[in-house]
Amino acid sequence: MQIIDLVPDLRPTILAARELRDARNSLARFLPYANVPAITYRLGRRKRLDQTVAVRAFGAPAVPIRRPGVVDVRGELPAITPIVNLNEVDLNNELVLAQQLAGLQVDWQPALTSAAAAVALTVDNTLEVMRGQVLSTGIVSLIAEDGDVHSVDFGIPAEQKITAAAPWDITDPAAVFADYAAAHEAYMDVAGDRAGVALTSEGLITILTSALQVLYPQQPVGTDQLSAYLTNRRLPVPVAYDRKLEDATGARTRVFPEGTITFLPGADDPVGRTEMGITQEAVQQSSRQQPNGQTALRAAEVPGMTIVTLGNEDPVERAVKAAAVGLPVLQDRDIVILSGLVAP
Repeated sequence: MQIIDLVPDLRPTILAARELRDARNSLARFLPYANVPAITYRLGRRKRLDQTVAVRAFGAPAVPIRRPGVVDVRGELPAITPIVNLNEVDLNNELVLAQQLAGLQVDWQPALTSAAAAVALTVDNTLEVMRGQVLSTGIVSLIAEDGDVHSVDFGIPAEQKITAAAPWDITDPAAVFADYAAAHEAYMDVAGDRAGVALTSEGLITILTSALQVLYPQQPVGTDQLSAYLTNRRLPVPVAYDRKLEDATGARTRVFPEGTITFLPGADDPVGRTEMGITQEAVQQSSRQQPNGQTALRAAEVPGMTIVTLGNEDPVERAVKAAAVGLPVLQDRDIVILSGLVAP
């Protein structure tokens, strides 16, 4: 199929689709979207500046300090292109109205808006899975259409990826909270401050709450008591994330794995960004004239996901496609991942 015009101006649909987010895909707060004028990424590490500088006398030259370097992690942004084929009812409407009723124009906007939302949210979901991989392992594993797996490793040091000696057992609460505190201590060693967020699952929060109940059997314990206990120990309160998404086979899997806790700076302190690059479809839309005489995208709007409408005349086919190249890029490696907390 080739690009065709279903509406006089596709630009409002494209810009609206770019803003669509599923509220359940909350990992984007740690890796927010950023449109970049490229189709490749290179990791420019954001290093927290913990240096000091010697004081100088008046009239003396300034003292140079070290600059955080660029870590050599680079590659092409992967392509994400979901497509919705418009159904027979839509096509019959076009044929009956446009052909049998002698040129009466069909309003494709409702079908286009619905299809654009579906493909845009599919792009967001796909990137959310990648964000879950980054935050739980420091590695994105991309499975290509041919089945090959391509990995992007952002180089989190081994000492910051901690595996528990044994799965957590609520009958041994001392070990549970010792693991939690030790992992947070490791975070403080590399970040120089307490973690603002301990990202995990409802299952692990339940284990922590049950372990605290064993410590204090004489009183009822819930999440409020767990939060108070951890805060009193100057430990971060865990935040649950249990999003599940369907893969290409229809199987529902967790975005963030069970049995893992990741210590992060905070909900308002991103550790990187989800880079969205330039697609060939967007380049075409910045130069191709629409029925209204304008282009669908302006030059400054080319980076980012775009929507295209496609069609054939023989056989009659119509489709709506999202075209994106994107990848979550970890720029702050000062995170600590604690895993192996539940039995496989």
